[in-house]
Amino acid sequence: MKSFAKLLLGWAVFLICPTLSSAADRVTAVYTSIAAAYAPFWVAKDKNIFDKYNLDASLVYMRGTVPTIAALANNDIEFVQSGAAPFINYAARGGDVVLLGCLANKVIDYVLIAHPSISRIEQLRGKTIAISRSGDQTYYYVRDILKRYGITLKEVRLVQTGLQPERVAALRQGLVVASILNRPNNLVLEQEGYKRLLDIEDLKLPAGVRCLITTRKLLKSRSATVENFAMAWLESIRFILTQKKEAKQIIGKYTRNTDEVHLEEAWRSLSAQTEVPPYVSVSQLQGQVSMLAEDQPDLNRFDAKSMVDNSVIKKLEDSGWIKKLFR
Repeated sequence: MKSFAKLLLGWAVFLICPTLSSAADRVTAVYTSIAAAYAPFWVAKDKNIFDKYNLDASLVYMRGTVPTIAALANNDIEFVQSGAAPFINYAARGGDVVLLGCLANKVIDYVLIAHPSISRIEQLRGKTIAISRSGDQTYYYVRDILKRYGITLKEVRLVQTGLQPERVAALRQGLVVASILNRPNNLVLEQEGYKRLLDIEDLKLPAGVRCLITTRKLLKSRSATVENFAMAWLESIRFILTQKKEAKQIIGKYTRNTDEVHLEEAWRSLSAQTEVPPYVSVSQLQGQVSMLAEDQPDLNRFDAKSMVDNSVIKKLEDSGWIKKLFR
């Protein structure tokens, strides 16, 4: 009789709490910079959106994409939000990586900022400019900005100072006269008199930006997990677009910034530039490959389509789920 009662109790728990019938999928998701562009992961974690989609998600901050690519290759992580640029070379060498969606298909967020004595880009000839490291996306963005203004890399000196905090420090210390920064990291410098020379989106440079990235192996072996993660990612984006006050609070928490002007600019930049549905544009990605190929001719043979899979986003759009979410 006692055994029968225990059995009935077990069935009652199953019926009342069906999520207990299967353990949540454990995944590790990486963001590669402390910038508002990575807020979709932060929001999904802090607002328990991952839980809603049966995901036990751990967020990990990795400085830069080199360790991130290594972790992806070793199956230590499942998802990344990042720009596509650092993963193109990896894919071209046969690495297992796939873009599931991108929130923008042109270069956005960055501004070129310079010492108060510099008011025009043409004045950067013969000057020092801070980038993260040679061959990363800041290198290519600076190169293409200069090219648009008739300046070659031989006419400037690029200094590899590190990520954005290091680039800001290099400007303040006078080690360089210009750098490229994500908004709103430029605002404090502008308040100190530094000059914004260019908003990079004005150049309409082709790129995959704020992309959700995983591996084809995971997409094939754990397709339901990948779809659930994509849904959580999209729902967090909707939260950012519609719940401005809370979204800014979360951005402030992770960026350790309480300045209302900075948080407003961060939210505005993130919300104004988001493409829904977030399909990866193969043509724009191929344009980005062509930009990289100017320094790496072997990439001219690389087909960007091989690292794109829009099927998850298309499935969600065709089902009406995305339209319902963002209505």
